[in-house]
Amino acid sequence: MKGVTPEVIAEVRHRANIVDIISETVVLKKAGKEYRGLCPFHNEKSGSFYVNPDKGIFKCFGCGEGGDVFAFLQKAKGNDFIDTVRDLANRYGIRLVETVEEKQHYDRRAQFFSLNEAACNYFSQLLQDPVDGATARKYLEGRGISDEIITRFKLGFAPNSWDGLLRYLNSTMKVSESTLEEAGLVRRRAESTGVYDLFRNRLMVPIMDDQGRVVAFGGRTLGDDQVKYLNSPETPIYVKGQHLYGFHLAKEAIKAKDSVIVVEGYFDAISLHQHGFNNAVATLGTALTEQQAKMLVRYTESKRVFLSFDSDQAGQKAVERGAEAINQIAEGVGIELRVIRIPGGKDPDECLRAEGGQEAFTKAMQSAPPFIDHELRQALKDADLATHTGRLEAAGRIVPILAQIKNPMVRGEYIRLFAMEIGAKEDELGHSVREQMKQRKQLFKPDSFGNGAAKVMRNRGTVGSPGSGGLAGVLDAERNLLALLLTSREDYSQAYPVVMNIDFNVPAHRFLKDAFEGVGDQFATVQDLTDRVMDRAAPDKAASAALVDVILKVEEFRKQQRPSDVVIKDSFARLIKERMELASRQMRATLASTLPEDDLIELQGKISMLTRLQLSELPSASSLDELRELTSKINEIIPVN
Repeated sequence: MKGVTPEVIAEVRHRANIVDIISETVVLKKAGKEYRGLCPFHNEKSGSFYVNPDKGIFKCFGCGEGGDVFAFLQKAKGNDFIDTVRDLANRYGIRLVETVEEKQHYDRRAQFFSLNEAACNYFSQLLQDPVDGATARKYLEGRGISDEIITRFKLGFAPNSWDGLLRYLNSTMKVSESTLEEAGLVRRRAESTGVYDLFRNRLMVPIMDDQGRVVAFGGRTLGDDQVKYLNSPETPIYVKGQHLYGFHLAKEAIKAKDSVIVVEGYFDAISLHQHGFNNAVATLGTALTEQQAKMLVRYTESKRVFLSFDSDQAGQKAVERGAEAINQIAEGVGIELRVIRIPGGKDPDECLRAEGGQEAFTKAMQSAPPFIDHELRQALKDADLATHTGRLEAAGRIVPILAQIKNPMVRGEYIRLFAMEIGAKEDELGHSVREQMKQRKQLFKPDSFGNGAAKVMRNRGTVGSPGSGGLAGVLDAERNLLALLLTSREDYSQAYPVVMNIDFNVPAHRFLKDAFEGVGDQFATVQDLTDRVMDRAAPDKAASAALVDVILKVEEFRKQQRPSDVVIKDSFARLIKERMELASRQMRATLASTLPEDDLIELQGKISMLTRLQLSELPSASSLDELRELTSKINEIIPVN
């Protein structure tokens, strides 16, 4: 597998934190020892998706998706297994046994990261140059940006030259013009051959991903350029809606402070960091996307998000768009969204640079109203409550907002307060809100995680019961036998000989059986066995998902403390029964076809023998030995392929 050895797979699984990995896509909230959230693989409003960090697995009880960290990334990103392991190995600094050529062939994106890092170093060096960087440093001094912050954010300077960066990269990396163009560092000339630097005479602001790798740049003009800010185009490693400026520097503070501040501009974020608000990030010139919103809250337990955008009309619209993106993922997670309103209509940078600015911003944060309050106040800002028409118009504006509040007690309190404010009757306003809520389509009703998951599992037939037939019966019986191998060392000893002598019907279970056989008895504990089987099952997504269901069954067995010999006998008997019923159906279907008379008589005889075994000998079989003897009789009637 070109560098992806079993040892690498095991090491990656050990190092990769499944909660951190999945949190990059799913907003998770702690629920006991597990984490829950909204499934990214199907639309839902109640959290059916959960992650168990101790076992290293995820499972959605709504759509059935499940697996380990590799299976999640394969499904979420569309990569194959090898590329998924390689990505994680590179992320966690795990060495792959491969040549330089194989590594370059595997990931062309690595070249773009290298080019951006080289460009960042070039810009940083020029900023520190006594002559070339003088103008840019003077600008930063005027904004009160310290040397420590300049270094932390890797700020730089692009000279007023058409090919300064181009010549530097050509001399240090020997890269083609087409590659530099694809990386977004140069632009092709319109009417002649060749390329030129995209950024010229600009203060350079590197944009980094959540791992601190340079993916793009923002450049502020230091001259009279009509374009004040110029940003990198999207490239194979940079998509605006997938990144947040300063996130790599803010994520630990977000975790420590259990909150995140979202602003609009680079220098708003930089200024906040300089003044101690190091849990701040900035959007990248677009409306806040759902993916960015998920990034914002994945490091917080309280899911507290502060929006601090400009107070002008554009800024207020940005607040609304940002809140809309966050609200899309809020259901089932519980995000606390607040809006910072800075006195005087200043942006965060202006506020902090003014005298007493740090104290003013702190007070604005402390008094930041919940988004619903902000939304209601904005709706009533220019309402004429002195007239009957104005009051009706005000009610029409706030009813849809009030209908968004899910907590009935909170909603009732808001209805009471705003009915008084607009001069409406509380019961009439409440009735309008309830009618509005009825019109909203709700595909799923909120449910507790545990009860909801169990209910969904029962409805889907994934929790089998004794006597359940068909595919569900086969699935459950095979899963039971595999689960016993992981329940305890004693159960393993009892179940292993049985499992190895059964021809499983489900392909994923056959894969797992081979994985168990491959490990054999070379394991220290059942957790060690689980890890080894997970490593062997990882390349097969179906087997990885099936193993999650087996692990969940293990937990069920441990809680029930059901004797393993009873589980083995019941499961073995169910598989025998399903095998006989399937064979009988197939034989009866064959009777309708044109066969020689002797063949028809033989077929009818086999059906009769199977019926007798099913009705008399199977119910009376009380031990594994009797079931094995019955299996031998069935094999004489239906030879094993």
